[in-house]
Amino acid sequence: MADDAPIVRAGFVALTDCAPIIVARELGFDRQAGICIEPVKLNSWAAMRDHLAFEKLDCAHMLGGLSLAMHLGLGGLETPMTVPLLLGRGGNAITISTALFDEATSLAATAALPDRTASATLLKAVVEKRKALGLAPLRLAMVHAFSSHNYELRAWLAFGGIDPDSDVELLVIPPSKMVDALRGGAIDGYCVGEPWSQLAVEEGIGRIMVTKADLYAHSPEKVLAFRRPWATDNVRAVAALVEACAMGMGWAAQPENRTELSMMLARPDYLDVDQRVILNGLNCAPRLVPEADREPIAGYLSFDRERCGYPHPEAALWLYAQMRRWGQAGEGEEAAVTALFDPSLLKATATFSDDTEFQLGRTSQTPPFDGVSFDPANVEGYWRSFPIGNTALA
Repeated sequence: MADDAPIVRAGFVALTDCAPIIVARELGFDRQAGICIEPVKLNSWAAMRDHLAFEKLDCAHMLGGLSLAMHLGLGGLETPMTVPLLLGRGGNAITISTALFDEATSLAATAALPDRTASATLLKAVVEKRKALGLAPLRLAMVHAFSSHNYELRAWLAFGGIDPDSDVELLVIPPSKMVDALRGGAIDGYCVGEPWSQLAVEEGIGRIMVTKADLYAHSPEKVLAFRRPWATDNVRAVAALVEACAMGMGWAAQPENRTELSMMLARPDYLDVDQRVILNGLNCAPRLVPEADREPIAGYLSFDRERCGYPHPEAALWLYAQMRRWGQAGEGEEAAVTALFDPSLLKATATFSDDTEFQLGRTSQTPPFDGVSFDPANVEGYWRSFPIGNTALA
């Protein structure tokens, strides 16, 4: 790499799935591609949005839903965006306090626990008891209103017969603050990416009820996001960063590299978390219950670039459908939505292919946990089929 190679400021939040950017930097894939990545650690997704929108960053490890919200001008200034690469899949889990779990099981009519996807039914009795006694509702947190975590938490609650807009209180907390909030009793549970669910279990204060792999295994998660004007003016830098991060994904996906990756991410300037906790997630074998054996969960967290990296426009439509279901976006935005995920760079790269369709869009596939297949050609029909949703903008 030449000494005058362009520096690309890449924002990231302390989550395991920032790995492609960190690996690209640490192993020199960025210099090999002709750029120099400068990782910039931020504590919250709101800060990430603002830093990117106001040109303090060139690109970001970002929530797919937040990049779409910025693109559509939802919740802030409209910022034209482009996403040429998805950075991985999975990694999220819904965790509740051990105290809430004990309360819920004591009220349950049966000692048998439901399937993880239906585990929100355990909380139904707690919700009804609190209503009857005039007590404060359960407080559950997610990382941002325009996050997959919000949509997964809401869908899980709704599937269990709990209306997330009237039966519980939902609030936003930065990922790295979740465990502290749970430990201090400020919240009863949360949905967050690794390693912050695993950490609560290892500390003995939380129990994982369900994972993203159980709910929407193929839905989009984190993306490599750019402001479209910057990407247009810096085509070579964008291509180089996509190449470097794709190489980072390929390296991170190899089982023999997981221990080294966990040690890399554990450093104070990245996640600053015990390497062993990070490794549980990377091995797709999280501990769901304190002091219990780790449980293998297929697809719990993946960096398989051939399967996870391609930015299918249909995946952006799926995010838009969740926004429609929960009253965050108006109708008729499909054209703008599909313009966000742009696979043009990857179509010219031999290591990527669009042969693996966005699977939530395949009506012939086994439906997601809620039994409702997503049809990208009928966003309105999809979200309106659910009995629980927020129709504020319908």
